[in-house]
Amino acid sequence: MNDATILCLDDEPVGLAIRATVLRVAGYTVFTASSAEAALHILGDQHIDIVISDYLLQGTTGTQVAASMKHIRPHIPILILSGVTELPEGMEFADCFLTKGQPPPVLLATVANLLAQRGAVMHDAAATNHEANRRVG
Repeated sequence: MNDATILCLDDEPVGLAIRATVLRVAGYTVFTASSAEAALHILGDQHIDIVISDYLLQGTTGTQVAASMKHIRPHIPILILSGVTELPEGMEFADCFLTKGQPPPVLLATVANLLAQRGAVMHDAAATNHEANRRVG
């Protein structure tokens, strides 16, 4: 059982439902959003460990949403999915890119890798903070 919580953003209902099902079967808690506004609202209200977003969204792009999300939570890992193989514009705001149509094991391995990287970053930040407090105290 995975204890991470994932936010999936896609304005295509079928793709969103399939992705959410794959993640839930793998043991993740999943919130879904079909618009950038809904995703930003969920991110502000819920504990989210990772975001998976489609690139092409109605009226915006996944990387534009990623930029807004990083402003709210700078360390949250964001995975961008796209139907094209070229890296989309704005990838500096995301942590990873996958083409749509990858089999579920590839998606799940990518999510696990991003969560492991996030855990290492959070552990390093906590250790640095502890060391700084020890020096002050």
